[in-house]
Amino acid sequence: MERVLFVTFVFSIIALSALLSCGGAPENSPEKPGTAEQAQGSGAETGQGEEAGSPAALVPCDGPGVDPWVAGLRDRVLSSDMLANYAAKLYGPSVSCEGAVTSEFDGAKFGTVRLGFSQGVTFTAETMPPETSIVTVRSPAGFENEASARKALGAYCASVGLRIDWTAPNETTEGEERVQRFWDPDPGVNGSASLYFREGVLVAIRFSMAL
Repeated sequence: MERVLFVTFVFSIIALSALLSCGGAPENSPEKPGTAEQAQGSGAETGQGEEAGSPAALVPCDGPGVDPWVAGLRDRVLSSDMLANYAAKLYGPSVSCEGAVTSEFDGAKFGTVRLGFSQGVTFTAETMPPETSIVTVRSPAGFENEASARKALGAYCASVGLRIDWTAPNETTEGEERVQRFWDPDPGVNGSASLYFREGVLVAIRFSMAL
């Protein structure tokens, strides 16, 4: 029952996509075969910390002709996403929003919304078919308080029911960044938490899940 409730919660953003189409980490510290990024087959983790599936040309969320799905996802993350709220707490209200619908599947729309904050910080929420959700907070200059960023990622994962094994990171490099990826050991969940480092500095935290 606990996992059923968890799946319902974690994919609320994806459920929102369909509706719009129709009208605790360690203080000190990544690919698991057959899990989230491999399962979706769309390159969910890309070099230089670029967000998965993000199109080359995102457009302003309230720009002319923009699909209402974009503003709907923006409003959802601003009101209820813990990592978006974490970014706002550190860097103030978002100063920009851009996004796009990147695909449609089974009558539902999927895509990307990116919020910009001061100091070049970004929050990105992405959905991909059939059931993939990725949330990233990136701070190009590095998080001022690394322990706080790790704690925020851990709390986010725990809040949606992930049971991340923080003792066994899978470490890789993506471009100039070193990535530590930690997985929920349940193969049916395909959930992970990732830490991105550049020159030893934590520059991004990411939640990813694909069923």
